[in-house]
Amino acid sequence: MLPAFIAIPDFFAEARALRAAFDAHFADPVHHVPEIHQVWNYWHVPGQYNYLRTQPEKIIPRPLCDRLFAALARLAIERFGMTVATWPYLSLYVSGCSQSIHNDARNGRLGYVFSLTDWEQRHFAGGETMIFRDQSYFGTEALTEPHAAGDFYDLVPIPFNQLLVFDDRIPHAVPRIEGTMEPREGRVVLHGHFAEGPALAVGALPIAIARAVVAGFIQATRQRLAEAGKGLVGTLNLRITVRNDGMVEGGQVLYDRLLPVTDGAVAAKDAVNAAIALLREVRFPAASGATVVTFALPFGPLPGP
Repeated sequence: MLPAFIAIPDFFAEARALRAAFDAHFADPVHHVPEIHQVWNYWHVPGQYNYLRTQPEKIIPRPLCDRLFAALARLAIERFGMTVATWPYLSLYVSGCSQSIHNDARNGRLGYVFSLTDWEQRHFAGGETMIFRDQSYFGTEALTEPHAAGDFYDLVPIPFNQLLVFDDRIPHAVPRIEGTMEPREGRVVLHGHFAEGPALAVGALPIAIARAVVAGFIQATRQRLAEAGKGLVGTLNLRITVRNDGMVEGGQVLYDRLLPVTDGAVAAKDAVNAAIALLREVRFPAASGATVVTFALPFGPLPGP
C-alpha cells in the first residue's frame, strides 16, 4: 500500500517563472490598480479557514498555468492512475492565516500542494502541511502510553518547487503563520485534487470502446468486488496491457490505498489479489495492435457531493 503522502522535489521546470509572476504582482504596491490587484478572495470561515486565494491565471500568465496543469495531470495519470485533475487555486498565507484540521474525502482521492514558497529564507513560523498518520488513535498502545503532538502527525515542510501529494481522506491542516505580513515572504502554494475518472486507453483500441468494456466489467463484478473488499474504502488503480486479440497480457498496480472502515474488514492485500484475479475475465475487442488501459476499481462510497 502507498504511504499517506509523497513529496516530489523539483517538480516543475518553470517554477521560477511562476514565482517571478507572483512577485511582480506584489511589486511596487503604491501603484497597484484595481483592475489587476483586486482579484483576491479573503477566505475566512470562523474556526476553519483563514487565508487569501484566487485563480492562478489572474496573477500568472495563462500559458504558464496551462503548462503546470499539464504536468500535474500527466503525473496524476502516469504515477497514480488518476484520470481527473482539478484546476488549482493559488493561495497566500501571511501572519494569522491557517487551516484547521479537516479532510477532503468528498473532493477527490488525492490532494496536491505545489509550493512557490521561499521556504529556506522564510520570515515566519508555522505554514507546514500537517498530515495525520495512518494509525489507530484509540487502540491499546495509544491509550496506555504517553504521546505528544509529533506522535500523531507529520509536519511536512513545503520547500520551493516541491509537490506534495496526500490521501484526501487523512485529516490535515496548515498551522497558523506567525511573523510576516509581506505577501512575497508568505506561504504561497497552488493546490487541488486528483481523482479517478473514465478509463484512459493508449494504443490501437478506440478509447470509447475501452471505456465501455471497463465500465461493463465494473458493473458486472460490482457485487464480487464488494465481497472481495468487504469493509474497505478506496480505489485500486491499475494499468493493463491488452493484446491485439483482446486478452489482458499483464498489469501494474499504480495506486492502492484501501483502508478499513469496519471491524473485521478484509485484508487490503487479499482484496487486491482478488480484484486482479477478476481481471482475467475481461475481454476486449480485437484490434490492430496492443493497447494500454488505465482505470480505477472503486471500493466503498465514491467521492463527490
